Amino acid sequence: MMNRLVLSGLACSLAISLMPAQEQAPEQVTLTHKIPDKWTYVLPKETWTPISNGINITHAAGTNFATEVQGSALAVDVNGDGKVDEKAKGISAEMKLKAKTVDGKSFVYGVRFQKKGEAWSHSAGGAMVGKAKGANIAIIDQNNNGVYNDYGVDAMVVGSGDAACFLSRVVNLGGELFTFEINADGSNASITAFAGESGLVDVRSDFEGNGDIKAVVISNEKGDISFNAAATKKALKVPAGQWLISGGIVANGTETVRVRQGNMAAIAVTSGKETALAWGGPIKIDFQYTLAGDKLTVPYNLKYFGKSGEEYHDFLPDATSPQIVVMDKKKRILLSTSRFPGC
Repeated sequence: MMNRLVLSGLACSLAISLMPAQEQAPEQVTLTHKIPDKWTYVLPKETWTPISNGINITHAAGTNFATEVQGSALAVDVNGDGKVDEKAKGISAEMKLKAKTVDGKSFVYGVRFQKKGEAWSHSAGGAMVGKAKGANIAIIDQNNNGVYNDYGVDAMVVGSGDAACFLSRVVNLGGELFTFEINADGSNASITAFAGESGLVDVRSDFEGNGDIKAVVISNEKGDISFNAAATKKALKVPAGQWLISGGIVANGTETVRVRQGNMAAIAVTSGKETALAWGGPIKIDFQYTLAGDKLTVPYNLKYFGKSGEEYHDFLPDATSPQIVVMDKKKRILLSTSRFPGC
């Protein structure tokens, strides 16, 4: 009788251990639209959409919000009834669009306007914001179509700060990875624990330069998973795999420069290992020139590359042109110096 009881208990124990683990239910995240008092988001690919036939955001009453150029101003239909209501004057303005979705839900959409020459364009002026696992999340409609689930196209900020990566299917919340899904209107998202392999990437320790790293956006080859690897002062956990620099910005006071992949090899992150990105100075300049008689011509299309092949572009404010020095190669005699005009 004793043996039967022991064996019976063992069989019960084995049966329980072989039962499949219950899948974790996704955690829901509610997001609401917020228009900041001052636009400080640093986007990986800020887009300004030309206005030719209204602002193309679908709502219950139509496929756009009407616009009309009135003299030097832009009149805008802000409530979706087809009639213009408010005017953008000068060279920039902000407005709030209000309407109902095709499903009958009320929505708000912040929009920024800018004028260059006689042409007006618009860009997102608000974000869908919420919290997940105690971390702030902001989703920005980076392609300005009124939809918030364009992965690899729209932008998102995770945690503190204003530097965004591209909208990603995997996010790092409090040092752990989660899958992230968001609906089209941006009002609801869900997260579940990430089940894949992961490693660490460090973009700060081996950087050579005088600037402050504001963002280093890395993306997978498909483009639907993205992180701002500079969002933390230490190495950031990301899924194992190959990563490309899809954006970035370094600042020194009021001067900034953007970073992209350029000639750099993909960043390989292996499971359970840490990869440190060696980048920054010294900077090399790539350029072409033509020599006709005694006239040397250097086109104004210089390219700047860091020590790992990453490319630097969009220097703001416009940096002083590098000095062009022409030497006699054999005699090592200075023949001429020059800079690009207007720099």
